[in-house]
Amino acid sequence: MYGRQYGDRELRFEPSGGLLHSALVMQDKETDSYWSIMTGTALAGTYGGTRLQELPLGEKARFADWVKRHPQTQVLSVDGVEHVENNPYDNYLASEKGFRAMQAKDRRLPTKAPIYAFWHGGKAYAVPFTAFEGQAAAFSVPGLHLFLERPRGADFHEATRAFRSAAGFEFRDGAWIDRDTGARYDIKQRRFVGGDVPAEPVSGFDTFWYTWSLTNPGTMLLER
Repeated sequence: MYGRQYGDRELRFEPSGGLLHSALVMQDKETDSYWSIMTGTALAGTYGGTRLQELPLGEKARFADWVKRHPQTQVLSVDGVEHVENNPYDNYLASEKGFRAMQAKDRRLPTKAPIYAFWHGGKAYAVPFTAFEGQAAAFSVPGLHLFLERPRGADFHEATRAFRSAAGFEFRDGAWIDRDTGARYDIKQRRFVGGDVPAEPVSGFDTFWYTWSLTNPGTMLLER
C-alpha cells in the first residue's frame, strides 16, 4: 500500500489499463503520471522517476473471513452484480505459468513461486513462502531484523504477517519473542502481544516471483 500524499498534493489513482511484467500500472488523475505497483515509482509523466511512500497498513483477506470480523460490511456492486461465479483469476492462480505464459528470467525460484517481497536500504528482497509458511521464521539483513508468519496451506489472498525489531527475534518456550520489547507472538491473533510497545509492521507484500524479479532484477533472495 502506498500513501496518496506527494509533497503538498494528494493524488487520486486509477488503473491505467497497462501492465508491467504482468503487474498493474496505476495512473494518477492530477498529473497523468504512471506508477508501477511493483516499485512504487512513477514510470512516466510529471513525477517520472520519483517514488511514493510505502505504508505497512494493507491487509489482504478473503471476504468470508473479513465479514466475520465486520458483519456490517457493505459490498459495492456494478449494475447490481456483487460477485462473479466463474472467476478468471482462479485458473491463473492454479496454473504454474505466468500471465500469457510469461516466465521468470531469474531461475533461482520457479516462475509462479509465491513470495513475500519488500525493499530495504534501496535494495529489493524476496522470501519464498516455503521458508516460513506454517512455521514462522526470522531473517536478518543489514539494518533490519524481520519476522514472517503465514499459516500452512493458507489461501494466496491471505496476507503474510511481517514485523521488524531493533534487537531481533528468538524462538523461546514455544513462542517467538521480540527481543527489543519482550512481546510474544500470538499465533491465533497473528500479532505480537505484551511487551513495552507493539512490534512494528513491515512494508511489503505477497506476489509471484516472476512479476517481482522481472521488475526488480538483482533481488536479494532470503531462504532458510
